[in-house]
Amino acid sequence: MIFDVAHQEATARQRRTVALLCLGVGLSVLLALPVASRRLESMPHIAGIYGASAAMIDLATFWLLLSSQRPSRPLRVVAAAYLYAGLMAVLHVLTFPGALLQEESILGNGNVASWLFIAWRTGFPAFILWAVCCEIRVPGSAAAGAARREAPPALMAVGVAAVSLLAALAAAEVPSLVPGPLGPQFSLLSSAGAYAGAVVSGVTLALIYRHGLTWRALYVWLMLVLVSETAGIWLSTYSGGRYTVAWYGARAEGLLASAIVLVLLASHIRELQSRLSTAVVELSERTDALQAEIQHRERAERMLVQSQKLEAVGQLAAGLAHDINNFMQVVGIRAELMRRRVGDVVEADVAVIQRNVRKAENLTRQLLLFSGRRQLQSRTVWLQRSLPAFLEGFKPVLGDRLEVRLDLPAAAWPVFVDPTELDIALANLLTNARDATPPGGRVTVRVANQAAEGVRGEQVCVEIQDEGQGIPAATLERVFEPFFTTKEPGKGSGLGLSQVYAFVRGSGGEIVIDSLVGRGTTVRMSFPRHAVATESGPDEPSAATAPSPGSVVLLVDDNPDVLEATSALLQQAGLAARTAASAAQAVALLDGGLRPDMLVSDIVMPGGMDGLGLAQLARQRLPSLRIVLATGYSSAAADARAQGFTVLRKPYESARLLTALQEPAGGVTAA
Repeated sequence: MIFDVAHQEATARQRRTVALLCLGVGLSVLLALPVASRRLESMPHIAGIYGASAAMIDLATFWLLLSSQRPSRPLRVVAAAYLYAGLMAVLHVLTFPGALLQEESILGNGNVASWLFIAWRTGFPAFILWAVCCEIRVPGSAAAGAARREAPPALMAVGVAAVSLLAALAAAEVPSLVPGPLGPQFSLLSSAGAYAGAVVSGVTLALIYRHGLTWRALYVWLMLVLVSETAGIWLSTYSGGRYTVAWYGARAEGLLASAIVLVLLASHIRELQSRLSTAVVELSERTDALQAEIQHRERAERMLVQSQKLEAVGQLAAGLAHDINNFMQVVGIRAELMRRRVGDVVEADVAVIQRNVRKAENLTRQLLLFSGRRQLQSRTVWLQRSLPAFLEGFKPVLGDRLEVRLDLPAAAWPVFVDPTELDIALANLLTNARDATPPGGRVTVRVANQAAEGVRGEQVCVEIQDEGQGIPAATLERVFEPFFTTKEPGKGSGLGLSQVYAFVRGSGGEIVIDSLVGRGTTVRMSFPRHAVATESGPDEPSAATAPSPGSVVLLVDDNPDVLEATSALLQQAGLAARTAASAAQAVALLDGGLRPDMLVSDIVMPGGMDGLGLAQLARQRLPSLRIVLATGYSSAAADARAQGFTVLRKPYESARLLTALQEPAGGVTAA
């Protein structure tokens, strides 16, 4: 911030104030004329007080004027005027008899102070005139170039003060010029000096007004200083002696005149401090805003990296899910066929195979869910019916080391979620609670209806609270990151809470984790209340007609192992299976006169037509045809369900396929 009072604009109020004060100075001189020469009590120390005060004021003004960053030459000349006035005030104290020593002066005899007073009051307006001349010079002219080659104004002020002192000392020692304390020659010179100072002040005032410098606050107030100085020195000279009314008045007036610009500078500094304080506050606010923006950008960058990571994982998961689920489909159906052919001898082995098939299926579900690649299959869920059954089946996983408490109101509102993903989310949360809680601890599962609050509507809160060791704050910030885990290698994939977060957010809900180290952890999942036509429970399933033995099923899949295993399963169920390795082959069979009772097709297949296109074509030709689509992973599954087709998610069990084939034509089975 540049401090340059020389360019501060004068307000109309300041100009009016200066005009009134100048008028008041003139009136005070007229009023003081009748008593100006009246002699009062001699108090030489007043000169010392006056000189010391004037010196402090003028030198302080000099220092503040030069505090501007890169001050202009006119401003430096004005500062030199106050430096000169301050030095002369110091010399006045040193040379005035009785100011510091009783009836004596430190320098020279009694007349030196009078000579210096004349030089003081004449030199100050001369410096101001110099500053005004610097202001009105045309930039680039020869005069301006000469001005730049002049000595520094401060050095000139010191030099003029020194020359004035030497001249006063020399003049005071010449008896012919100054016979006695104040001879007639001195009175003549004193009057001439007063008039010279008045002339210089008048010329300066005229130039200030003539060249429009009155728009600057500094020169407006300097006009008052010059008027006051001129009036004071003239009245003091007119009175003709020391310790008169005019002599005392001139010194009081001199202090006021010296203080004018100092007060102006003080007010300017106060204004700058106010602006600086405002700037500091604004800077602080902008800094806070910048910090918030930086944090927001860092969060956005982390989210971008997270999104890119999820996108990469999603692409990988989408490709793997289709193939892995097809592999698991073959394993599952072959295990079922082996059980049917061999009997109870392989029952335990088949159970192990099917259990691990479900684990592999759950893993691909989690990958697809948190990567945003899998569509939720939401239905109306009554927690007071599904939650007790889930906990009963999950007790063997928790074991006897924990007490599981269920707080579930009978009037809990329904929610619209994917029941399978809800079970997976609960399993992940309960498993984490089990691992964090010491033996003998308690895990509480609580459901509560929450009234509408603010912009949120009615919510259903599912809360899992444990008495475990808690989660540190630094770790709590990362718990939803995929693959982040604090468990030992081999005991956690880092996908559990990612699945929970993706499931809750995908269901339109919110999830919050509160945890204190040593006090336990509480996870709250809030879901919007689902509005249903009746609260008596889900609608009864539509009546199903079992496939008649010998019914023809057109089975379409590009994977030969899946095709062979599923065909064998259908044949064991008493159905006649016709197979096709692509949609084009299936269309050729239909064109050749095949009229199947049911169609089972994979969605993702090579060629120009996929399973959904085949199903649409088959529905147009055979409206009563029962159609079941299956997929390991496909983004088209949601469109198929929206069009009323039954969609099975691989790997599916044989019973689920047979149940789906019993649905009426166009029925939709959530799988």
